[in-house]
Amino acid sequence: MTKQFPFRFGHDDWLLFGNALNEVTHGFRVLDFERTIGATKTELVTLLDHLKTLSKTDEVVLDQEQMRAVRNALRETIRELGVEEFHTRTGYSLDQGEATLGKLDRLLAE
Repeated sequence: MTKQFPFRFGHDDWLLFGNALNEVTHGFRVLDFERTIGATKTELVTLLDHLKTLSKTDEVVLDQEQMRAVRNALRETIRELGVEEFHTRTGYSLDQGEATLGKLDRLLAE
């Protein structure tokens, strides 16, 4: 059975997504941004701005393209920050980041 988009994510997930989006748009330089992330910086800033308006009880709904971009942003954030900085700059442990990245990979593969 194939998963249907869009997917809904709760506060714990979308807060991490927002931190990863913030890192790739404002924290560190991503070479060949659109190719690496799969979206423009403007598109990610728009999504990040939307996430900032949500309350803890809200869900975020992502289509497949957005989910791929979020996954790629999280992957790059993990790669760039590593264990030394990931928790400090995102508020999540590296293990949590990697688990969420695995979850996104599985959802996209289905």
